[in-house]
Amino acid sequence: MSHSKCPTCGQIARRSNPQNNRLHLLFQAISEKVKGADGLLHHAMWWKIVMKDRWLGYNEVVTNGKTVYSLRGTADLTVEELNNFMDRVERYAAEHGIYLQD
Repeated sequence: MSHSKCPTCGQIARRSNPQNNRLHLLFQAISEKVKGADGLLHHAMWWKIVMKDRWLGYNEVVTNGKTVYSLRGTADLTVEELNNFMDRVERYAAEHGIYLQD
């Protein structure tokens, strides 16, 4: 996977605030209109965790011989990785009749 880098410092470009804001608007819209498998509406953060579990997966860390798994966060995603995640969330939302205006 290629990552875009800052031409000044050479660091991998991370997500932007507009991307992050749009993603949270999607989770909010989903939370207001889509019921979970249990038939209930859930908070936007619940949907964020469900979708991170489904599409981002987990980090695996071995410490003192013990394996610990932690849900990957969006904060450390590159712009490209966040775009891929957002595409999946937007497709899920569209399947449920939810669209955000650009």
